[in-house]
Amino acid sequence: MNTGNWYQQHERGADAWRLGVLFWVYRIFGMRFMKFWVRIIATLIGMGAKSARRFSREYRRILNEYQIAHNIAPTKFSAARHIRCFADSLVDKMVAMCDGKNRIKFVVQDNADWREFQNLIEQKLGAFLICSHVGNIGALAAFPGGQGVKIHAFQQVGQTGIFYRFISAHSVRPNTIIHAVEDMSVATAGEMFDFLCGGELVMMAGDRVSAATPGKTIRVQILGRDCELPMGVFRFARAMSHPVFAIAVINIAPEKYKIVIKKLDDKNINKMANGFAEFLETTTIAAPTQWFNFYDFFGGK
Repeated sequence: MNTGNWYQQHERGADAWRLGVLFWVYRIFGMRFMKFWVRIIATLIGMGAKSARRFSREYRRILNEYQIAHNIAPTKFSAARHIRCFADSLVDKMVAMCDGKNRIKFVVQDNADWREFQNLIEQKLGAFLICSHVGNIGALAAFPGGQGVKIHAFQQVGQTGIFYRFISAHSVRPNTIIHAVEDMSVATAGEMFDFLCGGELVMMAGDRVSAATPGKTIRVQILGRDCELPMGVFRFARAMSHPVFAIAVINIAPEKYKIVIKKLDDKNINKMANGFAEFLETTTIAAPTQWFNFYDFFGGK
C-alpha cells in the first residue's frame, strides 16, 4: 500500500519559513485569524489536489453505504470541507505542541477503560498506545493530566521532516518525545520496554502500512470493507508486555477535544488488531470528517 499520500506530501511540502510565519500570525493575531487564512490556503491547495479529492469522495461513499446499511443517517460533506478539517487539525497540532498557554481544551470519555488507564499512569506502570489518523493525536501533548508522564511517539519523520523539525525546534511540551520510525532497530525494543517499566507511555499508529514492509499485514474489516493494518505495530505492542490501549483525540468544538480510549487484548495480535479496527470504525462514525487518510486505504474494493 502506498503511504506516500497527499496528507504526508503536504506536511513535507510546507516550507519551514511558512510554518514560522503561521506561528507568528497566531501569536500576534490569535487562533481565529490564523485558521481563517489557513482554510483559504487549504481550499486553494485542495483545488489542485485531485487525488485527495478523489480519495475523500471514495471514503465518503464507503462511509455512507455503511451508515445506510446500519440505519445511520448518512453524513454529507464535500472534499473541500474534508480538506479544511485537515488544515484545522494541523493548526491545532502546532498550537498544542508549541504554545504553553493551554489554548486547547479537553474532555474525556469517562468509562472503565479510561479509569484503568488513569490508574496505570498514577501508579507509574506504563502502557502502550495505538493511535490512528482519525482525529488529532498530536493535540494529546497539551492534555493537562498528561504533563507528568512522558509519551514516546513514533512518526515517519522522513515523510514529514519539515513539520517534525519545526515542532522539535519550537515545542514547549517536554513530555512528548518523537522518535523516527526510520531509526528503529533491535535496540529500540529494549529502550521502549525500559521506558514502559519506568511508567512512561509508548505510542504508534496502527492504521498505516509501510511501503517498506509489503505483505506484513493483518486483514480486518472497517466500515464493512476488507483492509490491511500493519502487523509490526501489533507485534511490537505485544512484545512490550504492558497493557495496550487504542486512543483517539476527536475535535468536538473549536479548540476543544475529546479523548477516547479502549483497552485491547495484549496477548493475541489478531484480537488486538480486530479490537483496534472496531475502535477505528467507531471513532470514524463519530467524527467522519476527521478521517485523515487521503489515500486508497480500502484498496479500491
